[in-house]
Amino acid sequence: MIRTILAAMDNARQNRSLYKEALALASSMRARVVVISVTPEYEGNMNRLFLDNPDQQLKAPFQSILDEAKQYASSLGLSMQTIPRVGKPPVEIVLAARQEQADLILLGCSKRIQVERLLLGSTTLGVIAGSPCDTLLVPEDAEIKFDRILVHVNGGVPETEPAYRQAIKLAASYGSEIHALYVTDIPTDRTFRYGVLGEAEKEGWNILKQFVARCEQFDIPVVAAVRGNSTEQCILSYAADHDINLIVLGYQADSSGVDLFCGNTVEHVASQTVCPILVTRKRQG
Repeated sequence: MIRTILAAMDNARQNRSLYKEALALASSMRARVVVISVTPEYEGNMNRLFLDNPDQQLKAPFQSILDEAKQYASSLGLSMQTIPRVGKPPVEIVLAARQEQADLILLGCSKRIQVERLLLGSTTLGVIAGSPCDTLLVPEDAEIKFDRILVHVNGGVPETEPAYRQAIKLAASYGSEIHALYVTDIPTDRTFRYGVLGEAEKEGWNILKQFVARCEQFDIPVVAAVRGNSTEQCILSYAADHDINLIVLGYQADSSGVDLFCGNTVEHVASQTVCPILVTRKRQG
């Protein structure tokens, strides 16, 4: 049950309509919306640049997006809570999520090349890593819909179980079709060994069969598929070929910093996808 949605806004172009998607999603879930905008800390001396009220000038664009969001909600007769903060964006967003007992965090995301991901992706990755709840990444101009949901099925990995549950819950609630994708992702040096690929595909179909059975308990239509390549590329190409509306991925909570920036499936897919990604967390307790 999602009762509170926290939408994290900034003045970037890809984030300007995020609060509209948050309100639409909240209306369908009967949830409340909290919008936060964090003015980054500035440790330099802006007075040396002869600026009047430098702190106020820094805060102005971030406060403006909160005012815009609240006015839009009021024009629809809807209520919205806004939170202005100053500090490190990922820290303040995660702190607000805990204080507001958020069940879902909405973040805007944009396409980035590898170097840009390393330099500019710290807020998104920091929020996902520290979030007490699931995170929905919404690309620029993307609409949040649940007609066709793609879930990456990978048996035996604890972090995937929350992804399975959330995909099934959403599909049952919205009458969605689930696409279950298993990726063999065998290292190149092993693909030429006799029988390796066949065994991997057989294992994949057995795991998919179990997931399909879970979906059938709720009368959810399922399309199952096995693909062989890198996990990220298989997810992206499948989503594009089948007009997927939402990708559901499990996040490994104890990933190291190197994994966060270089080897994490969520990070790679989020930087290239055109549809929203729901990143699920294994909750403690």
